[in-house]
Amino acid sequence: MRRPVSFAMTQAIRAVRPFAGPVLDVYAAVQPSGDKNLLARPEFKAMFIDDLLNGSRTQMGAALTDPVLFTRDWGFALSDVQVPVRWWHGDADHIVPFAHGQHCVDRLPDATPAVIDGESHLGGLGIVLDVLASIPDIGVDVDPLGDTSTGS
Repeated sequence: MRRPVSFAMTQAIRAVRPFAGPVLDVYAAVQPSGDKNLLARPEFKAMFIDDLLNGSRTQMGAALTDPVLFTRDWGFALSDVQVPVRWWHGDADHIVPFAHGQHCVDRLPDATPAVIDGESHLGGLGIVLDVLASIPDIGVDVDPLGDTSTGS
């Protein structure tokens, strides 16, 4: 069912392309205040629309595959993750409940939660500069080949 539904969703997105701005405004109107504020920022709105419109060129399969993947074994347990993890999560997230984020953090051996007060699902995108600035503090070095090791 994912492929036909993905195809139908892609066609629907293509059909509303000329009205993308107003359609996103309607969507934003019914979202929590954090998401509404982000979607009101012209640069964020432009990025979000571009992502939806250009991402739909390869179908909407990823969004439909997520729920399936959430119900399957990932091939590792969260307790097996051996690198430091910093987990930013809005405490008003209406898409991925805050309790689920806490559930994951509790199972990661070296995880530090960062609560984004009053933010919803898009909240992390609104603080992306803060998130990126914190990377050197995590203590993980990444080499050009993509290997990770604990920094000193």
